[in-house]
Amino acid sequence: MSSVNTRISGSTTSTAPAVDERTRRLVHAVLMPGFTGTSAPPWLLDALRDGLGSVCYFGHNLESPEQTAALSERIHAAGRAVIAMDEEGGGVTRLHVRGGSPHVGAAVLGRADDLALTAAVARGIARDVRAAGIDLALAPVADVNSDPANPVIGVRSFGADPDLVGTHTAAFVTAMQAEGVAACAKHFPGHGDTKVDSHVGLPVVAVDLETLRSRDLVPFAGAVAAGVRCVMTSHIVFPALDSAMATVSPAVVALLRDGLGFDGVIVSDAISMLAVAETIGFAESAVRALAAGVDLVCLGNPGLPLTGDTPTDEEEFRAVLDAVTRAVAEGRLPVARLEEAAARVHALADWTQGARGGDASEASVTSDVTEANAAAAQRALRVRGQVAGSLSGAVRVVDVRRRRNVATGRLSDLVADALLERLPGSTVEAVFARTATVEGRAEQGDLTPGEAQDGTASPGIPADVVLVGTPGSDPAQDAALARQLACSPGAVVVCLGWPGTEDALPEALNAVFTHGESLPTARAVAALLTR
Repeated sequence: MSSVNTRISGSTTSTAPAVDERTRRLVHAVLMPGFTGTSAPPWLLDALRDGLGSVCYFGHNLESPEQTAALSERIHAAGRAVIAMDEEGGGVTRLHVRGGSPHVGAAVLGRADDLALTAAVARGIARDVRAAGIDLALAPVADVNSDPANPVIGVRSFGADPDLVGTHTAAFVTAMQAEGVAACAKHFPGHGDTKVDSHVGLPVVAVDLETLRSRDLVPFAGAVAAGVRCVMTSHIVFPALDSAMATVSPAVVALLRDGLGFDGVIVSDAISMLAVAETIGFAESAVRALAAGVDLVCLGNPGLPLTGDTPTDEEEFRAVLDAVTRAVAEGRLPVARLEEAAARVHALADWTQGARGGDASEASVTSDVTEANAAAAQRALRVRGQVAGSLSGAVRVVDVRRRRNVATGRLSDLVADALLERLPGSTVEAVFARTATVEGRAEQGDLTPGEAQDGTASPGIPADVVLVGTPGSDPAQDAALARQLACSPGAVVVCLGWPGTEDALPEALNAVFTHGESLPTARAVAALLTR
């Protein structure tokens, strides 16, 4: 979930028709805005007093466990809101966006294929989240990653097998909610078979209903059976179900409600993503999502930095608030639909309030969780060639990754840093210039395969280790890797992305496939290569 620069005209003054106090509070109850800064702004506190249903944190809101816990306490004191945040483990983290997650991601857990490890990692994530005063973790990813070059899911998925993804999704949900943190299975009815990232375009999954049922819906059925509190919709068109994207499709909501029997809170993915903002429109999409049966509309990560015509956090919120209020006044959105949605959001708030607690000053990652993460990271490694203990002294690491995952933000250097720590005097060189990015912010250049640039036309650099992302996902990256291997054919290639098949990267004589990047994974790779 993330955001893009969307242009919203208007001011912070409401222009919506007047409605009665009860209806105004119902409108507030079904919205989940983000905000800028590390303290709650006045407009957010006002909205909380007016019955705001939820608030979503992003990495730029969080400085330390103590600051986050104090922020959460302030928000909870102001209203009956559910505080939500993306915290999946691996690359998608908000609490650990600066230093890297101490928890492995889903692909590592799927590769290890040990439900006890998955449950232990989910417990650890939940304890982190709960200690920070957060009620809802927007996790796990229940998508079956059936397209190896998927630009946005990849290692965020437990795997490509529906049954494996389903069992691990259920184990994750059960363990997380046992710790008093609500879980959210995403992105319904499945984002795994897409070549387009919905942050920057509108994906279409043109499979028949039988394929959808036997493949993509299996993990969501497992999550519902495990009692998941929330399910997030995707901004994807499934022609077998509807010509409208899932978030605004009554048919998709009916499939979740009637087909799978889910009666919890349906949350939209961020409506500021380009799949929505450049088709339906930012504010109008909130109206259509609620009318379709979504209960809680996530506005997304406010535009950062605030420059030019980029709307402020308050302007984004007011635009949606006014659009929904106007739709109710005009009869386009029945009050009964708002009552139904708000009742579900309030029930979720009651459940999380009953489970709330924890001390942010205490170490939330206990020894059993640390050991589970280390074990999963080590077991997930797949090795080709003579790599164990192959590095010593000062080595040269070359990073050929170019494309980032918008949900994670900047490309992480955790593996490189771990190698530098164990091998003093080593160096790291990135082939591609790093763009100034923040987590959850979409830029076309980060995601769209393009011509070779920023030095990829030059000869390869002599290297001992080459870091690469998902093979086949970016022609420029693949070309840079080929040049590196032509220059240093014996280099160890460390694949940090989705490996696809067992014979991925056949051109690499020596390779390590990590199935994602996190602190435990980085340590496991460094220990393998240097022991």
